Amino acid sequence: MKVDFVFDEGSSKEDTYLIGKNIFGVFDGANSINKFFDESGKPAGLIAASIVRDEFAKNIDSLKGTAISSNDKLRERMLSENIDISDKPNLWCSQSAVVRVDKDSFEWLQVGDSNILVIYKDGSFRLMVENYDHDRHVMIVWKKLAKLNQKSIKQIIWKEVPHTQLSANITYGVFNGEKDFAKFIHTGRESLDNVIHIILFTDGLILPKENPEESDDFGTFVKLFLEGGLENVKNHVRHLEKYDPECWEYPRYKQYDDIAAISISF
Repeated sequence: MKVDFVFDEGSSKEDTYLIGKNIFGVFDGANSINKFFDESGKPAGLIAASIVRDEFAKNIDSLKGTAISSNDKLRERMLSENIDISDKPNLWCSQSAVVRVDKDSFEWLQVGDSNILVIYKDGSFRLMVENYDHDRHVMIVWKKLAKLNQKSIKQIIWKEVPHTQLSANITYGVFNGEKDFAKFIHTGRESLDNVIHIILFTDGLILPKENPEESDDFGTFVKLFLEGGLENVKNHVRHLEKYDPECWEYPRYKQYDDIAAISISF
């Protein structure tokens, strides 16, 4: 088994990752809508992602059990900081993808839009969770504004559509301390037969696309990976983002999102 990773901070600096003996994970943090920073200036998203990561690093329970205990730890930390957790805009968030590899199989867990992609010996591939793009409706509105060459879209867009985080654990799952989180845990166990690569990645590594109504292009993603690994995928993403600073051509929240990705090859 060979493990590789890329970690490339964007403007948020709220992603983190875990590489253990047989457990691997990526964790995408998001600050609360009302914004929180601790005394050292660390954003709530990174605090949340780190709490979840550290719980999985213990590697002592099922992945689902660990996810639930991670969510409980996050709630406890927010309460210790006197956060009013009854008000959704105050909640710290993390989305995550975790894999634990055994001799002949792997256990996996996904919450939110951090993804797990499996590549097989015949070149075919599979996303463990297909319905992950909870930002699509926002990006459709974003594209309409971009066609008008509208600057400061992020400041405008939340006046037109509800903030995505207000739908957390209602229409999609996220670690944020809420009990309903458990309904949105995707998890399972798969055979390693014919598997040659397992890739875990936060949404910053998803290839930018011009039309947010189309599906993400994982065919090209896999081709780039097989040609040059995670670094090749990252370089392709950053190249597209470099020449689109206003996020007009490829709708997204920021020019450079954080990237955390791990590949496990057999």
